[in-house]
Amino acid sequence: MSSQIRIHSALPEQLAAAVDAVLGAAGIEHVAHGDETPVEAAEAAAGDAAAVALVGPFLSSAVAEAVEATGPAGLALLAPVATWAGVTHDDEPGADGDEDDPADHRGTVFRMVARDTEVAARVAMHLRDSRQRAYVVAGSHPYGQQIDGQLRLGRLDRAGEADTADVIVVCGLVGEPEIGRVAALPPLPVIAFDGVQGQDFGEGREVRIALPFAPAGEDDPFDHIALGAASAGRAAELLAAAIGEGAKDRAAVLDALKASGEWDDHGDPVYAAVWLWRVGDDGALLPDRAL
Repeated sequence: MSSQIRIHSALPEQLAAAVDAVLGAAGIEHVAHGDETPVEAAEAAAGDAAAVALVGPFLSSAVAEAVEATGPAGLALLAPVATWAGVTHDDEPGADGDEDDPADHRGTVFRMVARDTEVAARVAMHLRDSRQRAYVVAGSHPYGQQIDGQLRLGRLDRAGEADTADVIVVCGLVGEPEIGRVAALPPLPVIAFDGVQGQDFGEGREVRIALPFAPAGEDDPFDHIALGAASAGRAAELLAAAIGEGAKDRAAVLDALKASGEWDDHGDPVYAAVWLWRVGDDGALLPDRAL
């Protein structure tokens, strides 16, 4: 391993800029590949003898592909916004399906935000604690079935009919039939997950979306890219701290990250934020409460 140290990234411009700002201040070289060819970026990082980590890619599916290059090379991969359970687990609903196989990361992946399973578990716990029963409307597509299964894993208290429920929980996607099914139900409050932003669930209905991001400020609307940039910057801070404390090669960086207390044995964050965001009158997502 070269005495020179580099960190690569495979991220959209705003996220890469956040990484660059942190690493530049720490005097660490940063190679930004952009987000158009994440697998090629991972291969380039794995093949760079001076590289000790890759920050990114942006999408969960791209992370799962990128670790095919970074995992065998022992290169740490810090995923700023990936939420798919299969990035770090092979034993949870949706982690191993017909279309996706769990990422073979070999203990080299460190996720910066809560995975979908954790988001579902927090929603289930919130409703149990508030003594609310949920009528679940789940799409028949893999994503809908995945979230439904994760809610079952989280022991959501379910109502058999909407008429006996306190809230409707939606496991769905924009434009899918389950959205129309919800609109036809009694005007109960809705809690949904990532993937339904911009949908109309019926006039006069309170809608909240559970997401693995805390607001930057008390009244700041949700901005996926800005919050993703903050997450990417935090990943860079943790890498800079590991290097500053003496980690000079891939193995040492991996050991330092694992010893930091930031992640569990799977590479999931120990102190992950999950928030309910309220859909405002203009469709913007506004902070509601932490879960």
